[in-house]
Amino acid sequence: MRSWLLMAALAVAACSGPQLGAPPPELPTPDALVASIVRPVVQTLQGTARLEAYADGQRRSATMLVVASRPTSLQLQALTPTLDLVALTNCDGDRFLTFERGGDACYVGKACPRNLARVLPLPLPVEGLVAALLGDLPLLPAPPEHRKVAWDEEKSLYRLDLGAPTALHQQVYVDPKTRSVAGAVWHFAAERLASLQYDGGSTAGLPRTLRVKTTRPVIDLTLELRDVTADGKVDASVFAVTCPDGMRTVDLPCDSE
Repeated sequence: MRSWLLMAALAVAACSGPQLGAPPPELPTPDALVASIVRPVVQTLQGTARLEAYADGQRRSATMLVVASRPTSLQLQALTPTLDLVALTNCDGDRFLTFERGGDACYVGKACPRNLARVLPLPLPVEGLVAALLGDLPLLPAPPEHRKVAWDEEKSLYRLDLGAPTALHQQVYVDPKTRSVAGAVWHFAAERLASLQYDGGSTAGLPRTLRVKTTRPVIDLTLELRDVTADGKVDASVFAVTCPDGMRTVDLPCDSE
């Protein structure tokens, strides 16, 4: 009898308790949701990260040295297990530069989205890319008629739709409790372009893990921040990188060129 009563009590509790994925009593308006989003205020990042990437049919991994400074400065160094330099990518806000150690070419161009996609393949300008790395995902500007809020039952998150469905538009996912951004998906018309997901809580006020996926080309990469410092002083000279002696310089054009 006690066993039967216990099972009945558990069944009643399960039926009467909150249901996973159930929508909140009332959805906020788009303006209210945007105004309530909690944004990280970290200005700089320095430290090491672990990169796991699948691209071109191959899986690669590397220890990374990452330095970022708002609004537009970013540097990533791929290192060997003994912390020797393998490759470097640098952006000082205007100029983009990348090379591999031992290679014969150093690639240089403007800090446009096409070139920045070599760092994180997201449809963002340089200030947006730096902000996204710091957990402060930029929102796509959109007029009121192209801003909507829905409840994603599977994710148990608010979904903020921004932009016209026939052009570039963005779906931003927001935690209903913390009002922090959990990630976003970019589309152009019906085509899915890329997604960004923040995982694993935070470290030093920064997202612990960033996962980026694209469809053309197929890329799946995870950047896990490990030993990092937030808001430390970063001298601008860190980003004053030039091509190593003996390497030929190759221009990297932007789409408009």
